[in-house]
Amino acid sequence: MNARRFLASASSIGVLMAASNVWAPAATAQTAAGLSSTWGKTCKMRVVQQFDVPMSDAVVNLGASDQQGLDNGSTSLADLKKYGLSYSWNIRGKNVSGYCNVNGKGKITEFKQGLN
Repeated sequence: MNARRFLASASSIGVLMAASNVWAPAATAQTAAGLSSTWGKTCKMRVVQQFDVPMSDAVVNLGASDQQGLDNGSTSLADLKKYGLSYSWNIRGKNVSGYCNVNGKGKITEFKQGLN
């Protein structure tokens, strides 16, 4: 009886997983917007860990020139994978900010901080 219950549960999980792939795109799609978002979260986590603040207090934005390149289409997915992206960050309620550079594989290569 337990084996049947296990098989029924396993097949239910399989059906749910298959259905979720039909209705929802991959969480980290290989698009410029997907990489920008994922890498921005990487920088945000670094800020949260570095300053021991809640996620809601860490504010991370794509660097202005990188944002402009994505908006006007002059920066391609291949460019992101080759050069990476740069983000500016600050912490709400604290007078500290900086920037975070991420390479084309999503690894932080530079994390700078300074007082405003």
